[in-house]
Amino acid sequence: MLSLNSVVLIGILVSAAYARQICYEGYGCFIDTVPFGGTLQRPLAFLPDSPAKIGATFTLYNRKLPNGVPLSALQTSGFDPKLETKIIVHGFFHHGARNYFNEIRQALLTADNLNVIITDWSKGNGLPYTQATANTQIVGAEIAILVNKLLGEFNTTAAKFHCIGHSLGSHICGYAGQRIIGLGKITGLDPAGPYFENTDPLVRLDTTDAVLVEAIHTDGAANLKLGLGLIQSVGHIDYFPNGGKDQPNCPQDSSKLLSAIFGLLTLDVDTIEKETSCSHLAALQFYIDSIKNACKYTAFPCKSQADFESGQCIQCHSSKGCNRMGYYSSGVRDLGDLYLNTQSPVQFPYCRQNYRVTLTSTSALSQARGKFTIFFQTANHISSTEVLDDNASTFKKGAEDVRLISLNTPLDDGDLVNVFISFTKATSLLSSWLYENKWAFDKVQVFCGETQKLFTFCPSIPFIESGHSVMFKRC
Repeated sequence: MLSLNSVVLIGILVSAAYARQICYEGYGCFIDTVPFGGTLQRPLAFLPDSPAKIGATFTLYNRKLPNGVPLSALQTSGFDPKLETKIIVHGFFHHGARNYFNEIRQALLTADNLNVIITDWSKGNGLPYTQATANTQIVGAEIAILVNKLLGEFNTTAAKFHCIGHSLGSHICGYAGQRIIGLGKITGLDPAGPYFENTDPLVRLDTTDAVLVEAIHTDGAANLKLGLGLIQSVGHIDYFPNGGKDQPNCPQDSSKLLSAIFGLLTLDVDTIEKETSCSHLAALQFYIDSIKNACKYTAFPCKSQADFESGQCIQCHSSKGCNRMGYYSSGVRDLGDLYLNTQSPVQFPYCRQNYRVTLTSTSALSQARGKFTIFFQTANHISSTEVLDDNASTFKKGAEDVRLISLNTPLDDGDLVNVFISFTKATSLLSSWLYENKWAFDKVQVFCGETQKLFTFCPSIPFIESGHSVMFKRC
């Protein structure tokens, strides 16, 4: 039996042996060889279909054109050159009239006075996937031709254009940016991973495609685990909510694969998308939520999700402050790989508020193990109760322990006033004599990621007895 590497090698050799090129007037020439084919990431590749067969269309919306008009005769279309322009591009199997893209359009026009152009290339984004990936080059060229025509006919600049693409649409924006000098911004919403991860920058979205390139990664698991996005950093800013892989309450690796197989057997398209695309679609939902500004998506520079979860990465590096994932992301704030935690993409609003809690244990007692919980109090509100540690580690005398706390309901009414910590001793036979029945923290420091403020709290009484809680006051 041939190994996977052997199959890939054969594919590369076959691709090289039958290398082809196709040219379309006004669009240029396209190849199926390196770097677009005949590589480890793309062992077999297709040439793109003709522009006529793909049939990409563009519909213009603004506050004066709420129902949209086809962008054909540009001068009479209603395009307003004084406004910024957002170009929205869908991905594989979707179409421009899909609810998600209408929601983005409506949210954008509610938030700002803009031109919004919806791209529909649904005649060219079906199976086989390899053909759809090839067709993205044509759609990118179509967008570039349109934008360059608008630049030629109106008094506007490329810096006013922002391309927002989901999945394959992210790379379409990249191809468009390669042909538009000075394109202002590209936002990739979970850029497609299969056939793009670790490819040459010419093949995928990268930092040379616009003045500012950003990506939100939500489904970056390996292809064999049905990760539809890429985990590779591709922009000036790369956001990794919940680590950039499986999102909360979405089907995880193995269940995702089983659900997809069941959906194929029963021809249940809705099940296939729901079970396999929950994390992939999360980037769209987060972005829509961010436009509505229901809550902030404050994100922090970090090397990995593990470092973020350990509480190491909750400070802004830029003098301009922390960046925000989504519509209000900025090129003058923190750049690079940014991490944050969110709620499930099926639970609105999706953002969470992150705190670093540093606990300094007493030197009067030996060690404690059990369940420790915490909640915060502002002048008018009390937060949800969150777990500091649930019998996972041992608190030792004089030690300093750091925990990340992510609140589901943000506290937006002022600074923290008090902190409450409860303790319940572990109930195993060993713990009855090995661990203390009470514990004490000499101080608790809480650093708020949203405000970048640090507060120190001291206990109102010396010890937390097992089964009880203690209030810590600002000190």
